Amino acid sequence: MLPIRIVETEREDFDGPIVELWRDNDFIGFVFWDGESTILQIYPDGQGDVHDIDVGELQMLLDTATRIVDPDAFAEEMDELRTAAAGPSWGDEHPATADLLAAYDSQALHRTEDGEGFFAAGLAAGFIAKCEELDLAVTEMEGLDLAGGELSADASLMLAVQDQPMMTWSQFRSFANTSAQQALSTWPTRDSLVVAFVFRQPDGQDIVA
Repeated sequence: MLPIRIVETEREDFDGPIVELWRDNDFIGFVFWDGESTILQIYPDGQGDVHDIDVGELQMLLDTATRIVDPDAFAEEMDELRTAAAGPSWGDEHPATADLLAAYDSQALHRTEDGEGFFAAGLAAGFIAKCEELDLAVTEMEGLDLAGGELSADASLMLAVQDQPMMTWSQFRSFANTSAQQALSTWPTRDSLVVAFVFRQPDGQDIVA
């Protein structure tokens, strides 16, 4: 099956952004926020038949779509980080996170309403290397195309590093960052490609960049 891509857009009859799901030129459905929860609507294909969708692929796409349409997704965490990065002091934030955001926060090419950042693919290798330097681990990474202010996801450009209970923190950090660099090296280099990150602090807290 061809991979499903997502496109962030807006419609006059919706208050916030919506996320459309497409397989090539075939519209599958869309995700939106109804004021209380995230809703997925799936439509029949062009012949009136059902869509066959890989469950794992759908889970990853819906996670991304929820981050886009849900106004409360990561809101508290991102508000704290944005405030910390903008102010003269980073207060109680982990110092490594404060250093990373100070270096990269302003370089995001696009941010969703909940504050999730998308960075030029050319910065991604440096972002991962900075995480390794600061004792942070990149645990999730997603590549999307940014054109005309709209994001289009590619299910083949996703990385989620699995927890390794038998590893020490330093072993896991290096394992995660090496996995991220290796995955990045296989991704395309087109100008429209942007990358989103989730990184983990040594205390185990995951942060959306």
